[in-house]
Amino acid sequence: MRKLTVFNFTTLNGFFEGPDHDISWHRHGGEESKYSDDSLKAGNILLFGRRTYEMMYGFWHTPMAAEMFPGTAKGMNKSEKIVFSNTMKKAEWNNTKVIGGNIVDEMKRLKKTNGKDMTILGSGSIAAQFADAGLIDGFQIMIDPVAIGSGTTLFGGLKQKLDLKLTETKIFKSGVVLLSYELL
Repeated sequence: MRKLTVFNFTTLNGFFEGPDHDISWHRHGGEESKYSDDSLKAGNILLFGRRTYEMMYGFWHTPMAAEMFPGTAKGMNKSEKIVFSNTMKKAEWNNTKVIGGNIVDEMKRLKKTNGKDMTILGSGSIAAQFADAGLIDGFQIMIDPVAIGSGTTLFGGLKQKLDLKLTETKIFKSGVVLLSYELL
């Protein structure tokens, strides 16, 4: 059975994006970029909601991304990707499949098949739906040393309590802290 994890970064006060989906506050340099590069080498299928897909595609396939973050850009473009959307019919990014309809049922089916593990990037509403359905196996949360006044909370829309066990921590020189959890 495949594992499903969530990777997201947040502010100290729990927002994974600011107003208008702003993530400019996130520190993605030095050690954080190397961590991204190394994580992408695991070969997990990357999962997105439509808005996150559009934001990721809008940056990672560009020459600027390849210049600024060559390893991460290469990994993102090479990775197999799934977009959950009922409005998108076709994805422009290579190696990307679009899945609509009842995404919880589709994820239940996908988890039962053999294949690569899967990682949700961003996509808070997708992560909350899958967490409520008991489909998430773990969370990796990168906490940036910044607070913002408003935005979208990491677990917004969650309908049930998640009991988590801390399995790993990593502190980056920038002050970013990575916390890895599995569900109890």
